[in-house]
Amino acid sequence: MKITIKIALFCSFVWIIVKWSYHLILPETLNLNFTIFANMLLLTVAVSLGLYKQKKMEGFSSGNLLSDIKNGLTSGVVYALIVSLFILLYYSTINPQLNERQIEESTMMIYKAVNDPKYLEDLKKTQESFEVMNKKQITEELLKGPKNFYNAKATFVISLLSLVLFSTLLSIIISIIYRKILIKAIK
Repeated sequence: MKITIKIALFCSFVWIIVKWSYHLILPETLNLNFTIFANMLLLTVAVSLGLYKQKKMEGFSSGNLLSDIKNGLTSGVVYALIVSLFILLYYSTINPQLNERQIEESTMMIYKAVNDPKYLEDLKKTQESFEVMNKKQITEELLKGPKNFYNAKATFVISLLSLVLFSTLLSIIISIIYRKILIKAIK
């Protein structure tokens, strides 16, 4: 097994432990910023450390920029896939109540906003389809959003896409940094 995949597996399992621990410590919280930033940090570590170890094994001056990006993406995509699959499992079986609480919170915010006459008028001005609807119809239309957004499958897809995109950007940036700094430092 390639070193980039081993490092991606290690970092993804570290994130799973962090997410599980966060769930055990604060099971009722809707604040997920800590786990999101830990996810971004561990993806960055997976890409940079995986690429560094791969470059160290094959020699820092060998290869080209595209092979470096590919090696970084190998770590990033494996990490993204494992973490996203865990997120699907987490939100569908381990903690489905979290999505339900997020839907409830969004529903309360929608009812509060729609009951504000000024907001309702502004909403009708910005959304052409809402101009002919009454308050009840607008509320029903707005409530469709959180129900579609806060579910395990949608979270899985969004997570996978965003992590793959982030790993692509990281692979490009880190490969360029390694080529400019590390290879010049060795020569």
